[in-house]
Amino acid sequence: MTNLLKLRAQDSEDVQVISAVLQDAIAPACDMQYQSEAKNFVMVVQRLRRETAGAPERICSALTIKGVMAVQTQGIDLRVTDRILDLLAIMVNAGTDKPFLTLIFAGDAKIRLEVSDWAAALEDFGEPWPAQCNPCHDSAAAS
Repeated sequence: MTNLLKLRAQDSEDVQVISAVLQDAIAPACDMQYQSEAKNFVMVVQRLRRETAGAPERICSALTIKGVMAVQTQGIDLRVTDRILDLLAIMVNAGTDKPFLTLIFAGDAKIRLEVSDWAAALEDFGEPWPAQCNPCHDSAAAS
């Protein structure tokens, strides 16, 4: 069995680490669910493993965010289950009366999670497989 990544987050600095690990993860809409009674948002993604040497690989990872009071979407209908999203970043906004986490996807799509006394966990599962491409983010091109 491969070394499986397990991360926990309880503040904005922790979320920055999880966000970096999940950059360019493939996120099928059918693998996202808000469990309102448990106040959990769960998302299974195929993340790009950048922490290993050699050829790029992908591995399945589950992101669970506890303490989610409400979910809002922009540019995404989670009922359209065949949609595939590319996760770009996760941001924390704690400077308001209602703190929230925002999952930002390519194509101007977002999921905003209103949170209270929240915690997040990211856990790999299964075996990795070769990635078909390795996204490159040229910082010079972005400026």
